[in-house]
Amino acid sequence: MPLKIGPSPEATIAIDDRGRVIAWNAAAEELLGRDATDALGKPCYELMHGSSPAGMPICSADCAVIALCREGKAARRYEMVAKRPDGAELWLDVTSVTVDDDGHPVSVHVLTPSVSAQRLAGIAADVAARVAGQWPLQSESPGDAALRAIGQALTAREIEVLRLLAAGVATDDIAQQLSLARNTVRNHVQNIETKLGVHSRIEAVVLALKAGLVHLH
Repeated sequence: MPLKIGPSPEATIAIDDRGRVIAWNAAAEELLGRDATDALGKPCYELMHGSSPAGMPICSADCAVIALCREGKAARRYEMVAKRPDGAELWLDVTSVTVDDDGHPVSVHVLTPSVSAQRLAGIAADVAARVAGQWPLQSESPGDAALRAIGQALTAREIEVLRLLAAGVATDDIAQQLSLARNTVRNHVQNIETKLGVHSRIEAVVLALKAGLVHLH
């Protein structure tokens, strides 16, 4: 069943524990060159054809990412070279989390152009600016301050619950770790979703990653 993960400026896809794509947002359509209608329900490896920067295959029917998802774990961060339908290669930084969605593990991936590739592009732009006699202006993204402010909307306990969700911890285990009743944990999750203006715990985790509330190692 397709999963709604809400609008996002960053390419975000979600995969179930069978490796099937269940979410593919508009930013993913633009970055990866494939419509959501063409991606949903298909095996991720058939769409991404991912490999490491060194050329070693990453994507397959029994890839490590899906195996970790089934165990409630995630690959966290890694670099991957993916292919668009037109054959063009994309060097991506992948942030991966596995979220327990009421007993169903879902692997969520936020895809951004590789930091290494961005750094090389930045160096090239800086050189070009120097040649032209101009220095690039340093500016902050308009959304950065708003994203940081998200943390102020949540209580310390809610942030704690959110971080455990991002670690793939199930509701019952969160309750046990924090010595809370199961219903109390569910209430915290509902409050988090309401305060962040999202419709699922998966959206909340993705937003927390972007806001810097959750740091993966």
